[in-house]
Amino acid sequence: MDSFTRRSFVKSLGLAAGVGSIASVVEGQTEVSAPDVPEPSIAVDPKGLRFRQVHLDFHTSPLITDVAVDFDASAFVQTLKDAHVNSVNIFAKCHHGMAYYPSKVGPVHPGLKIDLLGEQISACHKADILTPVYMTVMWDQYAAEQHADWRVLDEHGAFILQNEAVGGAASLEPGWKWLCPNTPYLDYINAQAEEVARNYDVDGFWFDINLTPPNGCFCHYCMTEREKLGLDSTKLDDRLKHFGMVVERTMDRLETTVRRYRPHVATFFNGQVRVGMRRYLKHYTQIEVESLPGGEWGYTHFAVMSRYMRNLGLQYLGMDARFHRGWGDFGSLRNQAALDYECFRMLAQGAKCSLGDQMHPRGRLEKAVYDRIGSTYKKVEEKEPWCIGAQAVTEIGFLSTWKPTTQGAVAPSDAGVTNMLAELHQQFDVLDRESDFSRYKVLILPDWHRFDEGLLRQVRSYLAGGGKLILSHESGLDMDGKQFAMEEMGVEYFGPSPYPGDRGDYFEALEGVNEDIDPIVQFTYARGSMVKAKPGTAQLARFWKPYFDRTYEHFSSHHQTPWEEPTDYATVALRGNIVYVAFPIFEAYANNAYYIHKLLVRNCLRRFLPRPLMKAELPSTAEATVTEQNGKCIVHLLNYPAIRRAPDLDIVEEAAPLANVKIALRMAKEPSRVYLAPQRQSLRFHFEDGYAHTVVPLVQGHQMVAFEI
Repeated sequence: MDSFTRRSFVKSLGLAAGVGSIASVVEGQTEVSAPDVPEPSIAVDPKGLRFRQVHLDFHTSPLITDVAVDFDASAFVQTLKDAHVNSVNIFAKCHHGMAYYPSKVGPVHPGLKIDLLGEQISACHKADILTPVYMTVMWDQYAAEQHADWRVLDEHGAFILQNEAVGGAASLEPGWKWLCPNTPYLDYINAQAEEVARNYDVDGFWFDINLTPPNGCFCHYCMTEREKLGLDSTKLDDRLKHFGMVVERTMDRLETTVRRYRPHVATFFNGQVRVGMRRYLKHYTQIEVESLPGGEWGYTHFAVMSRYMRNLGLQYLGMDARFHRGWGDFGSLRNQAALDYECFRMLAQGAKCSLGDQMHPRGRLEKAVYDRIGSTYKKVEEKEPWCIGAQAVTEIGFLSTWKPTTQGAVAPSDAGVTNMLAELHQQFDVLDRESDFSRYKVLILPDWHRFDEGLLRQVRSYLAGGGKLILSHESGLDMDGKQFAMEEMGVEYFGPSPYPGDRGDYFEALEGVNEDIDPIVQFTYARGSMVKAKPGTAQLARFWKPYFDRTYEHFSSHHQTPWEEPTDYATVALRGNIVYVAFPIFEAYANNAYYIHKLLVRNCLRRFLPRPLMKAELPSTAEATVTEQNGKCIVHLLNYPAIRRAPDLDIVEEAAPLANVKIALRMAKEPSRVYLAPQRQSLRFHFEDGYAHTVVPLVQGHQMVAFEI
């Protein structure tokens, strides 16, 4: 559904206006009848991307000699079918550089005696299971060992290994070697892709590790090309700009080649799936968000990325894995509740599902693994009719702070906004500079958005259309960071806080944003900005100074110096449709999760969104999202609390049931019926003040509630 059609649909439901109080729902309206809702009319997704995919890793060392000796095509397919899998990514070439088909370009795995790729494709197609084919791009052990001149070099002229930007392998530790596709290596990869496209009836190409080295590449080919282009190899921005060109050239070459033989084949390039990927979208038929919560991603990564990817105009899916931690974590299984939660929240965010596995070198799929996957996918299959073509309905957007130089997949401020708004059960999207701001009632510019001329024009246009704006810390400053670029903000900038040693400042919430906030002076946990409200601007929170700054020469107690007295500097200011918060509240929340910061943002939002799209009496551990599909709205309720049980690992072990959950959905007119899905059991409801009110008797992990017009 294009954006205009979607906006028209949302408008027809009244999802841009309305009011009501959830408190008016009564307990007596929770009775559930026998199933009386007809079967949904949609049975399959006409666009073809399947809901229940497995990404079947097969990175197998050439030192292993008995590859695929136990492979049985019939048993392979039956295991997938029993697990309700209808699409499986299978391997043509792995990170070791080994081919799993009779290649004439690169090395066939020396332990392989059959055409494993061909047999998998043939057997799966007979069972109507799609077979996208996996090929690695920039990690290839064999090619790296044969051609040192093809390898990525760092600024010191040294080879780099697997994800060194996030603590990857040292030179004498196991780790994938990076190769640069700006060398003749691209010809080699391209010949392999051509060979597969020419000889096999594949359903797609899944090109992995099309990455940007953390500091760019300093190989001879890249250095020489930058000189010809007039780019400065001493500047990180120029190096990253150049490698973006290399990445795009690689995508274009590989896609052009495979489409020569398979014009309608699906193509996906892993490694550039991030905020700001629009320049590459022409090479994608779908987006797949690799996000294993047990690995480096954590749970927040998908929460951020899903809210960005779902608005790029392509179908997308989330990718999790059956491993306890990350890829290749043999001998482990992900908790069943965790698999359920991670797939159900993909559905709740408008995504389809992919679960990763790695087949044993002998070619067997492990029954216990697929029993677990099947348990989740059986439930996904039952939920699909209410998820096919469903699109998120939102009213808040926040502009991402992610940059190419950001360390990690998610910027801290983005994590902070996402965690806050999700815990507050708000409906929101993640935006980039090319997003349509006018779609949102409230726009948040978190922490670090200095204004160039383009952003200034965008924001002023948004405000002129009646939009409401929340900014924090440096957001709104000019590019030099000397003054606010928008007079409309109604505050004057005096520079950063003069108390860096305390690593934060004090504030007092005043009338207008102090609801539920304890009446003491509060700490920001992040150094902020010094601003004063101009005449006509309301000061909603004020800055308190400490006795002195904390240094080795003078300090008091264990942490920050106590506050001394209030000042006339503002911590929160309101002018018209603009709220400004004078410290990086979202990054501070990501790092400290201080409840008062969330309350402060909640209270600001209530000024601008007194009648939110949905109201729900839920704990902060629960998630609530709204989607629309073919004349109905679906509310997804999830409650799978994640507990930190290891220093770097959040665990979901069981669902936490919720009883008699009161929800109210803003609608233009009374719905014809409200019912539980997929149970198809009607709920009693009443319509008052523009809200449809109902009570959900039980949320056992995940429950969908459908509101039909």
